[in-house]
Amino acid sequence: MSPSEPPTPGRPGRRRKNSEPAELPAAADQSAPGRADNSADRAGGRRKGGGRRKKEPRRFGRMLTLLVGALVVALVALGTVLFFDLTGDDEQQTAQETRPALYRIQDSRDSNMNVVLSSREDDTRPLNEGELFERHNSEISGQSLDFTLRDSDLTEDCSAAVWGDGLQQALTDADCTQAGRATYVSDDDIFGVVTVFNLADIEGSRAVAQAMELPETEEDEEPVDPGFVLPPSGNDPFDRLGAGYSAADAIITGHYLVVVWVQPADSESVEERVSLVAPLVTLANFRNPFFRRIGEVGGGEGTGTEEGAGDGTEEELVEDPPLEEEIPIEEQVEQPVDPGE
Repeated sequence: MSPSEPPTPGRPGRRRKNSEPAELPAAADQSAPGRADNSADRAGGRRKGGGRRKKEPRRFGRMLTLLVGALVVALVALGTVLFFDLTGDDEQQTAQETRPALYRIQDSRDSNMNVVLSSREDDTRPLNEGELFERHNSEISGQSLDFTLRDSDLTEDCSAAVWGDGLQQALTDADCTQAGRATYVSDDDIFGVVTVFNLADIEGSRAVAQAMELPETEEDEEPVDPGFVLPPSGNDPFDRLGAGYSAADAIITGHYLVVVWVQPADSESVEERVSLVAPLVTLANFRNPFFRRIGEVGGGEGTGTEEGAGDGTEEELVEDPPLEEEIPIEEQVEQPVDPGE
């Protein structure tokens, strides 16, 4: 080798002979067995345990759907609650605490009913809904008027049927055990409420009737209202009861007290005085069940009107005198004075 030729790579101090094979790179020698093994694995159709695994499907999408559905249901429920809070539910309207412009007590002291039904000790059977609100009392006719039952309620909580501390105390003192209430409407634009209290005796009935009267006061003194009955419903038109001119009769019926309260549907002021004799007398026929009780307690036949007999007017209740008629409005108004006198 001439001095100008570069040295042959290899170990220092040793020259490679042309006949010696060149050394293979270590990387090539080490990779060959691996490739053979991989080929063998692929030929067998199975992957080693340490190979790449298939990913499981994600559950995030399903959970998101459930959350969105729950949110929609919650929003619908909230919207429903807000709607009824803002608009109000007619079924939940309560009656107004008012009283009639005219209130009277009807007490026929010598009537057969007041004698026979004078005490609950003799008339022990409690009132029931069928007795009070069915048969004749589902529709009451008389005085050329026809009333139809709309709402009814029978409760043992007498204080729930009235307002006013004075009246509630009077019911407690009279040992009230039941209060039945009914609302009636007519095609003649008259609506009314009938309330009956089951009291211990006739003296308690009279005491409760007197407790509903306004006390007498001086002209410049405002009387303390003892309270009055409440309709079982405050829905139209009974939300206007007492706002217009209305009249009520408290009828002593033995140990029961029956209160009849009526008002014209078009009346808007207590100053609009009209005669309400006809509707008061007609709805007083609500007492028909008590006439039948006379037969039960007295041992004879009841004197109330039987189904299909007559027109259900007050005059047919022959054992009890007719209700006292109201003085016509024309006679209540003072006559004008002649300027020439």
